[in-house]
Amino acid sequence: MSGPRVHTLDNGLTVLIWEQHTVPVVTLWVWYRVGSRNEVPGLTGISHWVEHMLFKGTPARPRSVLTRLVDRLGGRWNAFTWKDYTSYFEVLPSGDLDEVVAMEADRMAHTLFDPDEVERERTVIISEREGSENFPAYLLREEVDAAAYKVHPYRIPVIGWKEDLRAITRDDLEAHYRAYYHPRNALVVVVGACDGDRTLESIRRAFEPLPPGPPPPPVRAREPRQEGERRVVLRRPGGATAYLHVAFHVPAASHPDFPALLVTDGILSGFKSLVPFDAPSGGRSSRLYRALVETGLASEVASSVVPSIDPTLFRITATARAGVDVAAVEDRVGQEVARLAREPVSPDELARAKKQARAQLVYSRDGVSRQALALGAFALVDTLDAFLTLLARLDAVTAEDVMRVAATYFTDRTQTTGWYVPEPAAAVAAPRAAAAAPTVFHRTGPEAGVQAPPLTPEVVTRVVLPSGLAVLVREVPGSGSVAVHGHVRAGAMFDGDRPGLARFTAAMLIRGTRSWSSQGLAELLDGLGAGVSVRADLETVVVGLRALAEDLPTVLSVLGEVLVAPTFPADEVEKVRGELLTAVQVSLQDTRHVAERLLRELLYPDGHPQRRVPDGDEEAVAAVTRDDLAAFHRRHYRPDGAVLAVVGDCRAGEVVDLVQRALEAWPAAGPWRPPATAPVSTSGVRRAERRMAGKVQSDIAVGVPGVARTDPAYYETMVANLILGQLGLMGRLGERVREQQGMAYYAFSELRAGLLAGPWLVRAGVNPANERAALEAILAEIRTFQRDGPRDDELADARQFLIGSLAVRLETLAGIAQLLADMELFGLGLDYLLRYPQIIRSVGADAVVRAARAFSTDACGVAIAGPPVGS
Repeated sequence: MSGPRVHTLDNGLTVLIWEQHTVPVVTLWVWYRVGSRNEVPGLTGISHWVEHMLFKGTPARPRSVLTRLVDRLGGRWNAFTWKDYTSYFEVLPSGDLDEVVAMEADRMAHTLFDPDEVERERTVIISEREGSENFPAYLLREEVDAAAYKVHPYRIPVIGWKEDLRAITRDDLEAHYRAYYHPRNALVVVVGACDGDRTLESIRRAFEPLPPGPPPPPVRAREPRQEGERRVVLRRPGGATAYLHVAFHVPAASHPDFPALLVTDGILSGFKSLVPFDAPSGGRSSRLYRALVETGLASEVASSVVPSIDPTLFRITATARAGVDVAAVEDRVGQEVARLAREPVSPDELARAKKQARAQLVYSRDGVSRQALALGAFALVDTLDAFLTLLARLDAVTAEDVMRVAATYFTDRTQTTGWYVPEPAAAVAAPRAAAAAPTVFHRTGPEAGVQAPPLTPEVVTRVVLPSGLAVLVREVPGSGSVAVHGHVRAGAMFDGDRPGLARFTAAMLIRGTRSWSSQGLAELLDGLGAGVSVRADLETVVVGLRALAEDLPTVLSVLGEVLVAPTFPADEVEKVRGELLTAVQVSLQDTRHVAERLLRELLYPDGHPQRRVPDGDEEAVAAVTRDDLAAFHRRHYRPDGAVLAVVGDCRAGEVVDLVQRALEAWPAAGPWRPPATAPVSTSGVRRAERRMAGKVQSDIAVGVPGVARTDPAYYETMVANLILGQLGLMGRLGERVREQQGMAYYAFSELRAGLLAGPWLVRAGVNPANERAALEAILAEIRTFQRDGPRDDELADARQFLIGSLAVRLETLAGIAQLLADMELFGLGLDYLLRYPQIIRSVGADAVVRAARAFSTDACGVAIAGPPVGS
């Protein structure tokens, strides 16, 4: 992996530039060596708070300008704080880099800490923390970290302790900013379609005038050697199941044993992405999955080790199945950990982990933002060379190395064990009777200069097979991998009176086929470092596949069997049933999920496909039989109307041949028809609440029935939704509820437009004391928008964002595959991207107002899920 160029400016700023001209997209990341590792008691969470303040503006770029700048460029931007660093990033069409380089240099030196903004952000951050406190796994991790570390600041949660968040002052924040935000303590990473020399000159011009800054205060704390097991048990009312969190002290990323620990993690639960914080994939053939999930002890299990500057923790987490003795879960985890130190891993296991590592390295190159994230994170906790040589170091790990590190670090003496155990609590629910209405980032100059994304009709191969299956292929030579995205019209809208049946069926497809047992399939895919996913959403079953290019024939053959020839083994049916029941029970303790469930019940009548979420209900999932699953598959898994989009290092003709052979046994079954829908009532305001023990924050969901993706009013409704609740920092709603009033960490709107007309909803997470005020503010802002419509600058920014952001959507192979599949699903045509800019430019202010008025505040649903009143 060669190519990155490293430069050091005169003021000490390190600059890493890697030109990548595969797509017309570039990303800029600015990393600061400051996180919760650099905090002390009394000032916990201050690094994260400073991160928030960098979005509040500078004298040259006030907040009102800053929050819309990247949107106008058609890009996306964000930031995050971790234990070792804080990072700010933008992903945008190439050609617009200079403006965000100047912005980041400005933010580095001139961020304002206005006292009123500080106070508003205090309540926002406390709201963010309270939202996290609604999740048992989050609370448990905090308690385990605090027990595992006596001295080292890794014990501090990144968001901070609530008591400190109430006491931190404006002067504290500015002093922290001045101590750490300067060139000598920063790294700038640029990856993508740029001219390296010109980019370096732009960075030099913007950043080099800034003074180097003082050396940051050193982290002097060194964690004492742990001399015995530590244990915490967290008991709280509410919750559906118990959670286990086991942690062992292990060395820092720079230690010679770290590669062996990564391989060990791969053996326990599948090798993770080389990009930090990526969601894990695969792992069904791993030791922990087979020991706990396959045996019915847990519904989920994982291990992880995140590269860190200082010695860190190797974690194993599990979600116990409902009704399972927690001691049995902990005992089985202990057995698997002890076996690592006692028995050498088999050659097949070791080879499988290393193949997964090689695949993950290839996948890490898919998308400029993921490359920049991996390069920057490794460079800050170790060195850039450490990342560039990581694969070779992983390949050198032996079975003896795995035994040695397990014996050295996975001991009772270095272990901290935590349990979250839910206590019984009576449900508190408000009546659901109807209630009265409450009173209560692309700009490149002229639009004609916008570069069209590399997805024009002449570069896409589209073939409709005799069965009716549409296959679309986009060749991306040299990428080394392939991504597949597909739709089968067999989603939860066909559940009927058995909610959860579609999701149950989809989950069973990878649990055994005509040629492969469940475990054999898992071992095959894990051994290739490939991933196949099948998930039922409301309207379609979404099929995903990622593999190395060399393995595409094999994985397409497997995918064909998964879709056409599942066998629904009885023992696997019961395993999946247990997993799904636990997932439903967990979701019913999630206030965001519960609020949406309530809202759908308010908006849609019995029998309407939009009334329920795809997860299903406990009673229905418990009653599903193997015959029900097989019958649903026969009836609804059909090729007519189905789509497979394949993108990557492949040849279109070969792909079409492979798909045709893989799916030749998939018979056509006549034209697809959507399910019948009952009429939707649009009279009056309907309200429902559910009060849930053990929760801290309330979630509000306000909504109305929306439009389908093919509705003529879709585009103006999309623009109205964008301005109302998404553009900048969550649009007008975010500006009013979060920025001006400081009542919520998030307040935004969503338009769920698909094959069917889904809901148009507004979401907000607030302190229970602010429920009424936040709801008033949301409804008032909607009415104001309906009365006055968008400002000229808002409409212009929305158009620029929607046109320019297409290039950013096509940053990765998976992004291209998903867009192609969606274009086919909704009948948009291969010339859609050529027509799209004019479609968006033609959306006028009057049409946006007309669309906004469809969100009737006098005929909507209002759902609230949160803690009991007065708790």
